[in-house]
Amino acid sequence: MLTEGPAVNQTVKMPLHPDQSASKVSLTTKGFIVIPCLILLDAVAIGTSLLIAYLTRIYALPWLLPGVFKPELLENTLQNLGWLPFTIIACMAYEDLYQKRMPFWKEVEKILKASTLAVIFSISLLYLAKMTGEISRTLVMITWLVTIVLIPTFRYFGKLFLIKMRIWSKPVLIIGAGKTGELILRAFTREDTMGYKIIGFLDDNKEINGLVHPRSKEIIPKLGTFDEAESIILASGVQEVIVAAPGLPAKNLVELTNRIQPLVNNVMLVPDLFGISMNGIEVEYFFDEQALLLNVKNKLKSNLNKSIKRAFDIMTGSIMSLLCMPIMFVMAAAIKIDSKGPVFFAQERLGQNGAAFTCYKFRTMYIDGDKVLKKYLRTNQQAKKQWQTFNKLKDYDPRVTKIGSLLRRFSLDELPQLINVIMGDMSLVGPRPYLPRERKQMGNWIYDIHVAKPGITGLWQVSGRNEIEFEGRLKLDTWYVRNWSLWLDIILLIKTIRVVLRKEGAY
Repeated sequence: MLTEGPAVNQTVKMPLHPDQSASKVSLTTKGFIVIPCLILLDAVAIGTSLLIAYLTRIYALPWLLPGVFKPELLENTLQNLGWLPFTIIACMAYEDLYQKRMPFWKEVEKILKASTLAVIFSISLLYLAKMTGEISRTLVMITWLVTIVLIPTFRYFGKLFLIKMRIWSKPVLIIGAGKTGELILRAFTREDTMGYKIIGFLDDNKEINGLVHPRSKEIIPKLGTFDEAESIILASGVQEVIVAAPGLPAKNLVELTNRIQPLVNNVMLVPDLFGISMNGIEVEYFFDEQALLLNVKNKLKSNLNKSIKRAFDIMTGSIMSLLCMPIMFVMAAAIKIDSKGPVFFAQERLGQNGAAFTCYKFRTMYIDGDKVLKKYLRTNQQAKKQWQTFNKLKDYDPRVTKIGSLLRRFSLDELPQLINVIMGDMSLVGPRPYLPRERKQMGNWIYDIHVAKPGITGLWQVSGRNEIEFEGRLKLDTWYVRNWSLWLDIILLIKTIRVVLRKEGAY
């Protein structure tokens, strides 16, 4: 849970932030500059992708597969690909990538969709124009693969540069400095490429005079109360306002929003719907009744989505198993040399729909580990309290072998779970595989969590792993199940690599 934002001891008068002095005219000018800058960034990224694809096709592939690829291209290949950058940029415009500001991974998802759509359109056009024999399809596919890496990379660093130049930066006023306001502050700090710069808060709570910026530790002041919203918006020239006061009565919230909406370009509302599924939520409305309808779908109840997730697990899990096989043989030998006992550790876990299955891991503990643990907890009260809170020991675990400690640090002990994935008992990404003895502790969370197969990694893995208390893991697993998408699985797999390499929360 987020705690209430720390109140600033000194009284804050209402100094205008440098960004607040910007007039509406200058903000409009920035708006005209932003789109050409983003298009230029994308054009450079696409051009670089074409160059890399060309060099790969001419030099790398003939050297790697001399019998398949010749070291030359058809004469008009590059000329016939001249329209590809325009097609990709047009598809990116269709995906609102020049109009909307969005979190990094959401933007990457949109870029992937736009690039894929552009390639499909291009190949279809070549087929209809009967030009498939005059162009290298290999070059098109390599370009596609490189663009989905380079465009997000160029955009990320390009936006950071544009923020420094104060072109991409956009001042934002947040109405509400409580828990929700702090949550929005943290989100915008983490997603710095969105370019939103919070200039201040409005709140009726007299005890709160500002919030501390999570990164710079500077104080972002409270500029006034809800009743002063209009005057502060007009004085600052801010055109983006976020209403983060979900505790406000509905009638007051509507009144406040209607008051400030004519003064700004955008008003964003944070509703009191925390915990509800957000991914793929659809908004419907009825004109006559002026009613809003939110359509929330349970995606993992769909047989189609289950099939897509399973196909992804089989394909990716099989590739990972082949790549990891040499490493697993080395680890198996090291475990045998280090201590007595089997190489693998098999344990019963709770799977989909609560059914028990055998989960495989590399053995990281001595074979009489349970006896050692009971003896250790009897004599160490601090460790006993830690075990009751996390169901794990953080500082020192007497059961763990020397090789086991190393394997746990880098989560290598979980590699045999790829067998469980291929067998269908687990997924690459999913909730934590809970123990049967933890069933009672899971409470009502169990009904959501057991909709999905447990995963080798998951939201709990990239959000702190063993640093998170048991109830926190349950909440994260429930959120994952309610918001599942294939793209979310891909993001969590990528983030897991970073977490494992940094050894975050591992012991």
